[in-house]
Amino acid sequence: MLRPQAARWLEVLCSRRDGVHTVATLAATGALEVELRGSAPTEQPLRHLAAGLAEYERLHARYGRYWERGRLRPSPLVGAPDAVLDLTLTRLAAWRREADPIISVLQGDEEELAHLRWLAAIIAHLTTGELDFRLVTESGPVLTTFCAILPREADPQLPPTVIARRVPWEGQQCLLILGPAAGMAAVKRQVQAVKGRVIERPGWLRGDAEEAGERLEVRCKVLASRIVHHYAELDALFDDFALGDVLGEVAWLAWFSRHVGALERAGDQLIWITGWTDDPRGHALIAALEQSQARAVLRFGAPPAEAHAPQILVNPRWLRPFELFTRALGAPGAEEADPTPILSVVVPFLFGYMFGDLGQGLVLAVLGGWLDRWLGGRRAAIRPLARLVLFCGLSSMAFGLLFGSLFGREDLIPALWLHPLDDPVRVLTVPLAFGVGLLSLGQLLAGLGAGRSGELGRWLRLDVGLLLLYLGLLGGLLRPGAAWSIWPGLAWYSVGALTLPGRWSVRFGALGELVERALQLFVNTLSFARVGAFALAHTALSAAIVTMAAAAPRGVDVAILVAGNLLVIVLEGLVVSIQTTRLVLFEFFNRFLHGTGRVFRPLPPPPAMVGVT
Repeated sequence: MLRPQAARWLEVLCSRRDGVHTVATLAATGALEVELRGSAPTEQPLRHLAAGLAEYERLHARYGRYWERGRLRPSPLVGAPDAVLDLTLTRLAAWRREADPIISVLQGDEEELAHLRWLAAIIAHLTTGELDFRLVTESGPVLTTFCAILPREADPQLPPTVIARRVPWEGQQCLLILGPAAGMAAVKRQVQAVKGRVIERPGWLRGDAEEAGERLEVRCKVLASRIVHHYAELDALFDDFALGDVLGEVAWLAWFSRHVGALERAGDQLIWITGWTDDPRGHALIAALEQSQARAVLRFGAPPAEAHAPQILVNPRWLRPFELFTRALGAPGAEEADPTPILSVVVPFLFGYMFGDLGQGLVLAVLGGWLDRWLGGRRAAIRPLARLVLFCGLSSMAFGLLFGSLFGREDLIPALWLHPLDDPVRVLTVPLAFGVGLLSLGQLLAGLGAGRSGELGRWLRLDVGLLLLYLGLLGGLLRPGAAWSIWPGLAWYSVGALTLPGRWSVRFGALGELVERALQLFVNTLSFARVGAFALAHTALSAAIVTMAAAAPRGVDVAILVAGNLLVIVLEGLVVSIQTTRLVLFEFFNRFLHGTGRVFRPLPPPPAMVGVT
């Protein structure tokens, strides 16, 4: 708590034959960052396979979407990389001889089906129009037609020899183009030049729009059935050639080549895998090695003297959403404080104070809870945002009770504290007092970091005096008779600056910084007045919506209340979020956090596989 931890150094000893498999197994946990010891001999175990892996990457780009339908399985016994790659390329060559004809027909059917579905959508718009589609199908041989789907902003500059009729189309332009057959190829090139799609009418498509639509529906069903059959044939070939047993291993080899490349040698037959982990006790790594039955030995030890350990944040699960603010500056240095526990109070307070409404907060809380549940493990990177919305919504509900506001109405529930517009001075004063406390805490956290970095003496000489001067200035502003309280801080800072070690230029420079730093603290304090200002603005906007609804006819008033509250939730919720982030990053963090630590960057996980059952 309040301090980041250094990632733990690990070393894994395994045979050269098992090296790639072991790295991939550890990387699958998401807890391994590989770093080679600078003075250790290294090798690139897959360097001699560069040509074969390049061939695999080329084939993967062409056939990958067909392989992904299969199940990639790790081999029961991991073979040597060159043997695995040779076996895979041999099987792929045999598979391609039978799969290429099927894929060629399949791609033709998929392309035809896509065009026919576009054409069916176009013709569906013509069934209710005045255009006789039968006349379109009977054009020729002098005249011909085609359809074009264009971006909304496209202007293809069609020649005057063609006639273009617009067809209703959502989000894009749709044109039915009629013109001389001799010049139609040039018109199609113009359409394609502006990123348009040319939709040809097949020769068998005849009749009016209704009859043509029926024919298209029948043809689309035939093509869809054929496509399913082709994919079933490819799936059978995938299993017949046992591609799942070899593609998984080669996918790991290609992954290793892209993301790792080199490992450390430990003799002729062994290699070291060295680096960092954010799994402090190694439970996940040990379990992964045991499950994979890799022949490897894992140990934790002291990192090399020249290594720079990544810094990781260690917080309870419920606090981790607030790490988003801390990580915005990178990673705290080893001597800096991790403010995440403090943010669990600061962020909800600032947001809820500016957005205090029981009903609107309930909407945010329900939305955040639903998003958190819906995202699950699918999008772990944005899931903390959903939890932040939940926490901020709960805080808004709490302040809604204090302000007596329910969907902007102040006549439904009693205010446990006050109605903001009834006492605006107090509403503005409370955030200022909160800001004073928060900035003072930031100064103290800077002292904590100074103690860890060996700069405590300088902090005691200067920053303690600055803090006393800051509090004295505020006390003098609140009570003119207490102006004397600035002198202890000024004296402390002056004596501390004059007793700094080093040249006199350093000491006078520290004295010169006093005015700038004190003024900066004062301006930062005034920034917290915007919290109260936004609270008043939120209340005023909600009151305006309620007033408009009260003046509207019966039935319309409900629509105004619903639309108005949705507008407040979206727009003011966004603005308040921005202001909260700004106050945290630029007012609070500036006091003590500089993000000097190295971020832990684990290897991306290798391609997923399934176990052999």
